[in-house]
Amino acid sequence: MKKFMVFTSALLLTSALTACNADDKEAMDTRYDNDTRPIGYYTNDGRGEGPMTRIADRDRNDLDRAEINYADDYQGGDLARKIARKVENMRDVEDARVVVTGDSVLIGIDTNDRNDRDVEPKVRNAVQKMTDKNVRITTDEDMFTRIRDVDNDLRDGNGFAEVQSDINAIMDDIGDALQRPFQNNR
Repeated sequence: MKKFMVFTSALLLTSALTACNADDKEAMDTRYDNDTRPIGYYTNDGRGEGPMTRIADRDRNDLDRAEINYADDYQGGDLARKIARKVENMRDVEDARVVVTGDSVLIGIDTNDRNDRDVEPKVRNAVQKMTDKNVRITTDEDMFTRIRDVDNDLRDGNGFAEVQSDINAIMDDIGDALQRPFQNNR
C-alpha cells in the first residue's frame, strides 16, 4: 500500500510539472489565456462603442431611421417625432426625447449644460406653436433618461399600455419638482 501511495504521488507531481512546462516565458503568466472573445459592449475601433452601446445610447439620428416604428397603439408618434426634431435643432440642445399622452407632451432635454434655464422657455415657446397640448419640459438628466427609456420602449414596439404607468410616474415627478420651490417658502 505504501508503494502505491508513493507511486501515485510521484505520478501526480510529474503530470503537474509537465503541464506547467508549456512555454518558459508564459509558464507562470496566466493572465492572458484567450479563452473568451469580447462580445458586445466595447470594440477596438477607438470609439469605445459596440452594438450594445448603440442600442442603449440611441442618438438623434435614430429619430430618422425608418426601421424604428412606434407601437401600434401609440397615437402620438408623429407629433413626438416632429417635436423632437424641432427641439434638437435648437441652440444648447444635444438630444430631446418626447412622449405624447392624452392632453400632455413630455419633453426630456439633454442640454450642453450651458444654459438649462434659458433652454426651457425657448422650447416651450416653439412647441406651443406646434400643439395645443399641455407641455411639460425637463432638463434634469435623470428625468431625461426616464423619458428616453419610455420613448425607446414605444419605438421598440412595446404597447402604450405597457408604459402608461411609467408615463404617469414621470408626470407626477415633474409636477412635484415644479411645486418644491413654492413649498419650501411656506
